Amino acid sequence: MCLIGLVLYMTLMPDVPGPTLLNDKLAHGIAFMALMVWFSGIIEMRFAPLVAVALLCLGVLIELAQQQLSYRSAELADGLADMAGIVAGWSLAVIRLQHWAKWIESLIATDHS
Repeated sequence: MCLIGLVLYMTLMPDVPGPTLLNDKLAHGIAFMALMVWFSGIIEMRFAPLVAVALLCLGVLIELAQQQLSYRSAELADGLADMAGIVAGWSLAVIRLQHWAKWIESLIATDHS
């Protein structure tokens, strides 16, 4: 949930003056890829389509909210970048990362006595 809060903060707060670290579309893609990888680590993969749809809805809601803000603007390209990030995250999950959270839990739970 903290990751979703960070994405909401970064997409709805005013831009900070100064140099930007990432291209806006790249930032959208990375953010939604991270969300998809995160959730794929804590859910069963059979629920991945539902997570993907929920994240896509989140992206649409963010764009609708940005449209209402005087200091932000909604862009179709942002939604497409979100979608690309979701697909990339899902691909990473299917290939290698789908059980990363369980793997970390197994490392923590290992008895070292």
